[in-house]
Amino acid sequence: MNIRSIVLTSLFAALIATGAYLAIPMAPVPITLQTFFIIAAGLIGGRKIGMSAVGIYLIAGAIGLPVFSGGSGGVAHLVGPTGGFIFGALLSTFIAGIFSDLARRIPDESTDETTKTSATLLLIIGGVLAALAIYLIGLPWLKVTLEFTWAKTFTVGMIPFLIGDTIKTVAAITLARLFLKRVASFLNKES
Repeated sequence: MNIRSIVLTSLFAALIATGAYLAIPMAPVPITLQTFFIIAAGLIGGRKIGMSAVGIYLIAGAIGLPVFSGGSGGVAHLVGPTGGFIFGALLSTFIAGIFSDLARRIPDESTDETTKTSATLLLIIGGVLAALAIYLIGLPWLKVTLEFTWAKTFTVGMIPFLIGDTIKTVAAITLARLFLKRVASFLNKES
């Protein structure tokens, strides 16, 4: 990683941690802006930067820094009911990053509308799959730790968040469309 990658990784890690403080408390899973920053990190920064940012965030929280929702930290939070959603962030940003990296390879100079549409489509698919990946790990974890039925798990851990997560995903995709090539150019500049 060059200095520009380190700066961008640090910025995304800080934004993810900040997103934990921008929360609406709900039991057992609060509504936060972390999802937005996690998906944005993968879509804008790509797989390496996105996963590095989430990794830094997870390590900071695991060692006790107050970066998780409610200003908490520590391993106990990682193994609690919302731990699956936190670990889902790694899979989420990995998926978003793969699609971002593919979109970044599409030439900027192309005047072909199909090519431009392909890049946008890759970002949309990546954003949607990234949002779903958080649920893929978070919901089973929530079910097991709280001994819920699947119906209760979906009612408590997914349904109240669908509209907000959709808005956050659309916002992350929109930002990625605006900044993907600029960030790639920034990262590839000679220092």
